[in-house]
Amino acid sequence: MPTNWHKTALDTRFLRRYGQILSAIALVAILAVSCDGGLRPPEIPPVTSISGTIRYLGGKASWPRRDSVWTVRVVGFRQFPPRDLIGDIFQGRAFFTPAALQLDSTLPLFADSARYSLVFGDSIPTSIQYLSVAMLIDTARLLQTSGWRVIGVYAANGNQREPSTIPITRGRDHQANITVDFKNPPPQPF
Repeated sequence: MPTNWHKTALDTRFLRRYGQILSAIALVAILAVSCDGGLRPPEIPPVTSISGTIRYLGGKASWPRRDSVWTVRVVGFRQFPPRDLIGDIFQGRAFFTPAALQLDSTLPLFADSARYSLVFGDSIPTSIQYLSVAMLIDTARLLQTSGWRVIGVYAANGNQREPSTIPITRGRDHQANITVDFKNPPPQPF
């Protein structure tokens, strides 16, 4: 009898141990299936933007006097002609670079060319009807349209009197190069 009891106890311990191993394997399998990506960071949604190069005809020598140039920005408007530079920006009808509205926030000044990127946040337009390079000429009128001068306009055909519309596709960077000719600026839209 002790032999059968001993064998039954061994069988019971074996089955219990075997059951624990199977339970552990099943738990690991369930966890492995439910963890599709582990600890990887969440995917970053693609950026919607317009970017390109601003080329200044005549290079550095063509710029106006240093005391008449404070900041340069690329500004994109949802509609053309724009209603009001500052009003359109504050009401979400226009987008600009760099994002901060400060005097020291500018694209490079007194350069032969400059790269820009106009990134749209949550408010992505279906198109930009007027993409321009604007220069602040009077710091006392920073928040007034009269303080700014348009010095270049995106025109696919090269004629700055005929601004080109840029259809915007979510998640895509749209290329738009702009030429600035200080001696022959585009018509002022406001």
